Amino acid sequence: MKAFDGFLKTKNEGLIQIGLVLGIAVVLSIFANHLIWRADLTEDNRYTLSGASEQIADQIDDPITVTAYFSEDLPPNLDLLKDEFRNFLDEFRAYSGGNLEYRFINPNENDRAEAEAQQAGIQPLLVNVRERDQVSQRRAYLGAVFQYENQQEILPAIQPGTSLEYEIALIIQKLTIERKPKVGFLQGHGEPTQAAMPQAMNQLQQLYQVVDLRNVGSNGVPPDIEVLMVVGPEEPLSDSELLAIDQYIMSGGKVVFAINKVNANLQAGGIGQPIRSNIDRLLESYNIPVKTNLLRDVSSTQIQVQTQQGGFNVLNSVRYPYIPMIPNFGDHPISRGIESVIFPFVSTIDVTRAESNQTLSVLARSSERADTTRQFFALSPQQQFTARDFQASYLPVAALIEGNFRSAFAEDDSIQAELTSSNPTSLVVFGDGDFVINGTGQQQQNMPEDNINIFVNSVDWLVDASGLMELRTKGVTSRPLTQVSDQTKTGLKYLNVLLPIFLVIGYGFYRYRTAQSRRQKWIEEGI
Repeated sequence: MKAFDGFLKTKNEGLIQIGLVLGIAVVLSIFANHLIWRADLTEDNRYTLSGASEQIADQIDDPITVTAYFSEDLPPNLDLLKDEFRNFLDEFRAYSGGNLEYRFINPNENDRAEAEAQQAGIQPLLVNVRERDQVSQRRAYLGAVFQYENQQEILPAIQPGTSLEYEIALIIQKLTIERKPKVGFLQGHGEPTQAAMPQAMNQLQQLYQVVDLRNVGSNGVPPDIEVLMVVGPEEPLSDSELLAIDQYIMSGGKVVFAINKVNANLQAGGIGQPIRSNIDRLLESYNIPVKTNLLRDVSSTQIQVQTQQGGFNVLNSVRYPYIPMIPNFGDHPISRGIESVIFPFVSTIDVTRAESNQTLSVLARSSERADTTRQFFALSPQQQFTARDFQASYLPVAALIEGNFRSAFAEDDSIQAELTSSNPTSLVVFGDGDFVINGTGQQQQNMPEDNINIFVNSVDWLVDASGLMELRTKGVTSRPLTQVSDQTKTGLKYLNVLLPIFLVIGYGFYRYRTAQSRRQKWIEEGI
């Protein structure tokens, strides 16, 4: 037939060729369905399983069953969440050698499926759904139940922006961990209680056994404490308590110090008072003291200030430099991925004294426009600040120091220190003791996620945990626009309006000159 002339000699041969092509396409399609391949173009490889997750999945010895309760026909962003959750489950299953299995159930399919989801602890969410140009609300389910041996963990409701890899890895870790490391929380000197730190404690208690430590002067710091947390003591410690902490560090113990140096009370006339904490004796000896000052920073948060206008009291929002929003973080696992932390009334840290057998890493710094207040702490929100008040840059407010330390009591004849130099160990120091404190009762407030992340990451790193800390900040993050001056805004506005016009005119002129040159060439060639 003419249809095959020059291509195939006979109709039968053509049919055979077409059949072969179709067969190859079917085989490739089947093969492709069993492949998991995705290109992850995100900055932090958000959708690629990390080494920590691979290691957690590889250590699963017995089957984990995941029952995922996800509604169908959801808005696109929630449908995408379901696909991402399924993809991560596929990858965890691959690295677990098949020891993770899952199934998806649509709770909206019938009453029995919905009752099963609710009994399992999955919480329905109200989502807006657009149908036929109308917006209606629908109960949607986005949760999962993980079952391992006789244990069960629930993800009651997955929110967009959540780090799904972290949530899955954390649950698997919680189910399979044999013994929770023990971390100690110093108490008895005006420190906040665990109840005043619900966000931080919720994170810590998932992987650690958090215990209060009192009377360490008599009992010492128990040797099974992996990390000691000293957060915001308001009263001096006794010499015996300081010695107990010192000897714990000398024996290789690791500590997180979060220390307040100034009592900033805005209700008492806006005058701050220095806190004479004898924790300084330890930090001075370990070459990482917190200075008695307060950081003020152009990068700061807003507070409500009451002013009187026309006989009325009016609340206005003003930026308050003494509650800085720290934007600069070191390239260390503790601070990597952290974007901004609010440190209320934070002091700077002296990072210049580390010795040759010590390594110091700055974890957090102020912005390029900052400074400190010393001696007299006038903190009234009504005061006016000028450019002269912000002449310092990148002042350290959190740091890690590693190596060998000399006992704070090595040369004290009145106190006998059994150990005068330490085994290699690590200390994390924050110049603020309030950045993870939610408060209690009606005074309670939520702290930013990154405040909690950098604190819990510090404990994770000191414990030498599985690497989950690198996943904690792996999610959809805030990317605020760079603040520019009014003059720059005006220039950009006119540039946006005029540049396209000039480009069109320029292109027209170019086309005109090109056509004119072409005509001139034709005339010269007699065409």
